[in-house]
Amino acid sequence: MSKNHDKSEKATIKQKLTLLIQKNSLLLVAVITIITLVVIGLLIYNSIQIKNLEKYTQEIETIQDKYTNLSSSTDETNKKESINKIIEELDSLIDRSPKNYAFQRALYIRGNLYYQNKEWDKAIEDFKSIFSIFPNSYLAPISLINAATAYEDSNKIDDAIETYILLISKYSNISPEIPNIYFSLGRLYEQKDDNKAALVEYNNLVDIFPDSNWTNLARSRIIYLESR
Repeated sequence: MSKNHDKSEKATIKQKLTLLIQKNSLLLVAVITIITLVVIGLLIYNSIQIKNLEKYTQEIETIQDKYTNLSSSTDETNKKESINKIIEELDSLIDRSPKNYAFQRALYIRGNLYYQNKEWDKAIEDFKSIFSIFPNSYLAPISLINAATAYEDSNKIDDAIETYILLISKYSNISPEIPNIYFSLGRLYEQKDDNKAALVEYNNLVDIFPDSNWTNLARSRIIYLESR
């Protein structure tokens, strides 16, 4: 009697499971279909992203070659026209490209071209955009140096100082140009007739980078300023 009861109970459980599966079969099929479509969608998206990256990379490399060839041009009129044409190409790429390698390189090249055109504000905007968008890129500290130089060339000394200080605070352990930056700060403070601040920067250079070539220049400036 007990065995028949157990068999009956097992049969009932099996029937219930079968019924449950039958009732939810459409739901299971729908879930599996959705998962499959999501996976396929992601694969297609990744494929498109890779193709776009390759396309933009090839485009920026072509522009880079044009930019490099400018250095060998001796015709200043044609050179000016070439710079403007390259800037137009870079404008188009920057407008279309996602914020990837090509976008970063385009900003950097355009910043340099604006600098060559003495369009200081535009150059500074591009260089500082690289720092803001790609702070971990190897171009970020270089771009800040370029921005500071453009500030100097446009006689915005306070902005140049602020940019050099930012550079030291962010990249003191990365950029090999830090000794030069300390010296530049001292030089700019001297330009502002703030000899006390200049001495601080020169002494920082001597203390932190005693073996740098810039240190010898800093020592000379310290001796001169302290003798006044």
